[in-house]
Amino acid sequence: MTETASDELHVPAGTTIFRQGDPGEEMFVIARGRVRLTLGSGGHEQELSVFEAGSFFGELSLLGGAPRSATAVAVEDCVLYPIRRDVFAMMMQDDLEVVFRMMDALGVRLGQTNDQLRRLAVQVAGARCLADLLRRCLPTAGAPLRIGLEELARAWRASPEAVDSIVGDLVRQGAGVLREGCWCLEGRDQVERLVDALVRVTG
Repeated sequence: MTETASDELHVPAGTTIFRQGDPGEEMFVIARGRVRLTLGSGGHEQELSVFEAGSFFGELSLLGGAPRSATAVAVEDCVLYPIRRDVFAMMMQDDLEVVFRMMDALGVRLGQTNDQLRRLAVQVAGARCLADLLRRCLPTAGAPLRIGLEELARAWRASPEAVDSIVGDLVRQGAGVLREGCWCLEGRDQVERLVDALVRVTG
């Protein structure tokens, strides 16, 4: 990042502006370009949002004094204006309009984050269920397997409706069949379909 005399930052595309867990002493306003915020690390990042020119980001560390809650990367060449903690504090005291605009923006972002977290929770729960089914298949070495849906509900601590949804989706993908209240896996092809389903959920 290149800083000019007016505190204007020129950030080339692909530059990491800050990382999740870093200390935060400033927020940024985007004058030009786009910035992506992600959560996670080690190749398992989840995109939270992409901010356009006129947006701001990095304010949560200033509001709560906590480390950075996400990683920010320039999607394209950007021009940013950093706002340090002392300037931010004066803005909060002197300009109520800025405060209200920021609170509105935070409310929208929190709603989006909650939706993403709910989707991620559903994804993780689904992956655990498929991994359990695959674990049950391995000792059979491809021999037919039959498991009652009620047994799966107890093992997964899930509602009958949730089990019906997961198993029904597997059947539609060719990973087993439903017979008399049981999920049945018959043959190597269906085991491979189960593996494919798990890969899709975790991919």
